[in-house]
Amino acid sequence: MKILILEDQEEKYRQIEEQVKGEASDADITWVKNFQTFHRVLEREKFDLIIADLVAPQFDGIEERDLTLQIIDAARDHDCINCRSPMLALTQFLQAADESYKDLNSKDIAVVTFEPANQLWVEPLREKVRACKPPLRFDFLIICALPKEANGFQEAGYELGPLTGVFGLEIRGLEINGRKGAIVIAPRMGLVSCAITTAKAIDYFKPDLVCMSGICAGIEGKADIYDVVIPEICHQHDSGKWGKNGFEPELYSVQILPEVRLKLNEIIQSQEFIETATEGIKLGRSELPDSMEHFAPKVLLAPTSSGSSVVADKNFLTSIKEQHRKITAFEMEAFAVYEAARLSSSHPKFFSAKAVVDDGGPHKGDQYHRAACVLSAKIVYELIRRGL
Repeated sequence: MKILILEDQEEKYRQIEEQVKGEASDADITWVKNFQTFHRVLEREKFDLIIADLVAPQFDGIEERDLTLQIIDAARDHDCINCRSPMLALTQFLQAADESYKDLNSKDIAVVTFEPANQLWVEPLREKVRACKPPLRFDFLIICALPKEANGFQEAGYELGPLTGVFGLEIRGLEINGRKGAIVIAPRMGLVSCAITTAKAIDYFKPDLVCMSGICAGIEGKADIYDVVIPEICHQHDSGKWGKNGFEPELYSVQILPEVRLKLNEIIQSQEFIETATEGIKLGRSELPDSMEHFAPKVLLAPTSSGSSVVADKNFLTSIKEQHRKITAFEMEAFAVYEAARLSSSHPKFFSAKAVVDDGGPHKGDQYHRAACVLSAKIVYELIRRGL
């Protein structure tokens, strides 16, 4: 939030600054002490809020005087980039405000009386700051269905912001290559919770990219433990009808954008990319499958599916396999992320990258979850860092 303050008295400015920072701790404040500088800055930079004393020096070294009309003319000049910026006159000189009340009111400039002896001016000032805060925006969002999937980014060594509640969403800030982003943690697993969370997050934060990190199940013979699968097309395997002959699927599918697919394929074909993504991941003895000699995951761009329930049944697994002969992995949320992004008015790019931890059979366990969450986090981080 950018704020311009015209105030020549340092003690008064410090009191104003304290209240502004109390309401918007990250506010970028430009402080000027005379009208000449105020006018120059006003024409060069766009501000979210302008706070001005009506009685101030025209130039440095000149006594202060009533500059109400000059301030109005400068701030509301149609050629000024701030002609529509919200403005507050915060003055202890009531005469200046009273004499120009109609002019100030007609130009949508609110007036608050500053009195050092009391705090009556504080709440109107803070309310104005609250009202002028620009919408919070992120360049990218990473959706996680489980806290441990989000924790994978921290364990991977990336610096995350504190867990914060924003618009009813749990988020943690993350910056990649100067791009401001956030990890959004869904309150529950599954398609419904993830769809609502993703749709809300896209609507509020207007990202250019929304993606997903976490864990999934792999189809035996198509994906091994720790392979990371990126759905080039994702469908919902539990949509359809239960009839007298059992479950009759009706597939709904979403594909990633062609340009995203090309960029993903370009990045994941690089051996250096895989080496960077796996660097530093240490596996405990129980975290290495018996059939695996060493940690060497692959990144696969392939069809996947999502459903609202955990799959740990061979019969239902067979049903999933029959729905698409090239299906490589399945889980509970990626379709929701893809569909929410596809239907949103801002149309962000989207993808998911989840690491395989089981085959959806009855002997599911969680011994591979920790390393898989870290690996998926590193893959997603690197994909964003390299241009997605």
